Amino acid sequence: MLMAAVAAPAQELPMTREGLDNALAQYFAGADRNHDGKLDRAESAEALGFARQILTAKRDPEPFVMDVAPDGRPRLSINDNGPLSRGGVIDLIYRRADSNGDGNLSLAEVQAVARERFDAADRDGDGILDEQERQTAQQQMGLLRQILGDGR
Repeated sequence: MLMAAVAAPAQELPMTREGLDNALAQYFAGADRNHDGKLDRAESAEALGFARQILTAKRDPEPFVMDVAPDGRPRLSINDNGPLSRGGVIDLIYRRADSNGDGNLSLAEVQAVARERFDAADRDGDGILDEQERQTAQQQMGLLRQILGDGR
């Protein structure tokens, strides 16, 4: 639920800001499994279709690991559990959405992030995504989905 628009198929992108708010409220209510009015990391991972550990695992602080290649030369690679990994990127997005830093996402926090993305896509600022604006937003969401993968 980090960015509900990422999880939803591109053809379901709401055309209006009001439609976005309504869709997010419904999606949020379904994702809030314990009905406490907020999404913890496990609920968020589930709502986005990620494995639970993608948002609940402790991250290594080191972005890279050094090891020895089969030919004996030192090799530097991205740490699979570090801040530059897929999980690390998802963690950054989650922390960005968690504006009050309490470790959970409220509906207001999720809507604020989604509205920012909507407003960025709404080039003419009329509160409605025309076909061109919608296509551009769908392409951007597709790129983000490719970067994040399915998280399993």
